[in-house]
Amino acid sequence: MIRNTILLIVALVAFPVMMHAQRVEEVNGKYTYTIGDNDHITLREAKHKCIELAKAEAIKKVFGEIVTSDVIDSNAETNGEATSSFFWENTVAMAKGDWLMNTKEPEIEVEYNDGKLTFKAEVWGKVREITPPSTDLKWTVMKGGDAGKVETTQFNSGERVYVNFQSPADGFVAIYLVLGENETCCLLPYRNDPSGRYPVRSGKEYEFFDKEVNHMAVNYNLKTKQPLEYNQLVIIYSPFPFTKCIDNVGDRRHPNSLNTREFQKWLLNCQRKDRDMVVQKKWIEIRGTQPANSNNN
Repeated sequence: MIRNTILLIVALVAFPVMMHAQRVEEVNGKYTYTIGDNDHITLREAKHKCIELAKAEAIKKVFGEIVTSDVIDSNAETNGEATSSFFWENTVAMAKGDWLMNTKEPEIEVEYNDGKLTFKAEVWGKVREITPPSTDLKWTVMKGGDAGKVETTQFNSGERVYVNFQSPADGFVAIYLVLGENETCCLLPYRNDPSGRYPVRSGKEYEFFDKEVNHMAVNYNLKTKQPLEYNQLVIIYSPFPFTKCIDNVGDRRHPNSLNTREFQKWLLNCQRKDRDMVVQKKWIEIRGTQPANSNNN
């Protein structure tokens, strides 16, 4: 009885702390949506979309939004000529809150101006703040060398890549390599795994992409035909099961891949459904082999 009483007191003390971490606010928001020439949408769908966007705007006013983007500007020199490449990866904005309930029914007006339908929505409701996951992952990128594997994010074309990983809790992990705007490769789960999921254990150290460590693994070499190229490793972890996105099957020398925009849409959808999902990224620099006569004048 004494033990149960102590547990009850602890629970009652913890409850207000949890409620404070996810505070609830009353909000009001407006949004105007005009159907574009290339929008294939019904009137009912347009009204629903306008109302949902008004809710998102109301949440952003109180809690703000989560915005992630990566920009890189690389310079290289080939045969004495400077070249520059600009790569804009992903920009995502997501309201930092969940819509709990309407406190008043949404109001919407429909106008027809200059041959286009415009919807104006206003909403009132209660929202709950989303607190970002605090899971602390430990992972390093490595390459093989004469003295064994070394931690680095700089590779020469043809060098093998490895990832060392640990998580503080049981869960699932996936690793993707973004090659550019048009292609993203699924490195983990391995292509010969029909489950599409890779479970990990709390505190266990994993070394991915090494057949000597795991016979089911696939060895990957980073290659480029350019003097200098930047790719991005994306590691995804969740304590809850999730399945990799649909991709195109590669041959035995290449991993499965898909369009980068489709990968970004899948990842954003997963994050919206799973608030405990953690996504972390690291840039990988790959230097190509210079032509033999590149320094000859």
